[in-house]
Amino acid sequence: MTLGRKLKSLRTEHELSQPELAEKIGIEQSYLSKLENDKSLPSNEVLRKVLDAFNLSLSAFLKDFELGKEHGALRQIPIIDEYFSEQGKLKFAQQRVYLITSSLIIVLAVTLFYMGYSKQVFTETQFQYESQGVIFEGEPDVIFSRWMTLLSPNELADRTFMANKKLEIALRVDEQMISLFEYAGQSFKQKQQGGHRHFVLKREKQIKRPINAWLQVLGVFLFTFGIMGFVIEKRFFK
Repeated sequence: MTLGRKLKSLRTEHELSQPELAEKIGIEQSYLSKLENDKSLPSNEVLRKVLDAFNLSLSAFLKDFELGKEHGALRQIPIIDEYFSEQGKLKFAQQRVYLITSSLIIVLAVTLFYMGYSKQVFTETQFQYESQGVIFEGEPDVIFSRWMTLLSPNELADRTFMANKKLEIALRVDEQMISLFEYAGQSFKQKQQGGHRHFVLKREKQIKRPINAWLQVLGVFLFTFGIMGFVIEKRFFK
């Protein structure tokens, strides 16, 4: 569509004759005829009067013109040239934001996938610590495993005392296991009422954690989404 055809189409749509429209705009009918036949281009002032006459915004007036075909001629009108320049800047800014967003999504996708694959954030190595019971204040940490080495020769020679002591230790045994995903050293202490527990590392084992698999799945999804953003951008901002 050309500018002249657009003017004629609007005039017909509003059921106005050339003399009526020319009078409404405030120009000669002969000038309007030249405009409708694309033999002349309106000035900024005339174009504004045309837009006022049909109660149109500049963007609504230009929506039927094909990009690249008629824009070259239309840009000879200063107000339209300025409009297209502003639209070009806005489009460039939108395109830049779109590309940056797609790039950030891809970076996030790779990061999430690596987190799940490497298992560094959510480790799958489980450390199991064991405690044999509560150790009272003043007692050594090896009271349950080496209690006999802490006795005097006379106590060791006393069978009754040894039997009672063995029973006492046996009754105090209250094994407790703690599993941690963070290494807490070869041993650590945990306060308890009346004393503390001494936890010793017994074994390490590998435990599969669903969150790592989900991170990889989410990473693949976001990576695909980000790549699709670049593909769509070429068509959307063409």
